[in-house]
Amino acid sequence: MAIDLTDKVCLITGADEGLGFGTARGFIKRGAKVAAGLLNPEKFASRLAPAFTVKMDVTKPEEVEAAVAQVVEHYGRIDVLINNAGIYPRLAADEMTFDDYKTLREINLDGTWRSCLAVIPYFKKQGSGVIINTGSITLRMGMAHLAHYESTKGGILGMTRGLARDLGKYGIRVNCLPRRRSDRRGRSTGNRSRRATYQTGRETMPTRPSYPRNC
Repeated sequence: MAIDLTDKVCLITGADEGLGFGTARGFIKRGAKVAAGLLNPEKFASRLAPAFTVKMDVTKPEEVEAAVAQVVEHYGRIDVLINNAGIYPRLAADEMTFDDYKTLREINLDGTWRSCLAVIPYFKKQGSGVIINTGSITLRMGMAHLAHYESTKGGILGMTRGLARDLGKYGIRVNCLPRRRSDRRGRSTGNRSRRATYQTGRETMPTRPSYPRNC
C-alpha cells in the first residue's frame, strides 16, 4: 500500500542524483511538498520540478542553516528531514589518507549532525517532526574496502538512537533506514556493480583519483 504524504513538507539532502533524487521523485508522486537540498541547483533543479530547491552543502554549517530557514519561509513549516547526502569510496583502510577519511566523515557523519541541529529548533516549536537518517546494510555484515564508510554509518546509528531518546518528549521521531546502492536515477542496483562510486550530490564517478569536497 502506497504511503500518503499529502502536504508533508520534506527536506531531502543530497538530492542531485542517486538515492536522494529517487527519494525526492517518489515523495513528490505521493503528494509531499518536497524541498530538495542540492549542491548544484543550476544543473539539477529542473529535473525535480515542482520541488522547492535550495543550495545545501552539508559541510558548510551556515549553508545548512540557511537552507532550512528558506524551506520554512517558503512552506511555513518543515515536517520531515531525510539525511541522504553521503559518499562511499571503496578503498582498503591502509590505502586511504587521514585527510581523505576526514573528508568522508565531514560529509557522511558531520553533515548529518549539522542537518539535524538545523531542524530541531523548528520541530520543537511545532511540537512534531521526523528525522530519517541514512544507514547502510554494510554495517551489519562488514564489507571489504568500506571500513571508513561503515565507521561513519555506525556513528549515524548511534546518533539516531541518542537523538530519539532526547527528542521523543517533544513529539519528534528519529529513525535510521539502511539502504542499498542506486544508480544516478535513484533506482536500486543491488549487487549488479561492484564499481566504487560517489553516490549522492555528484555525478557517479570512480573512487579515484580524487574525492569531492562536498556532497
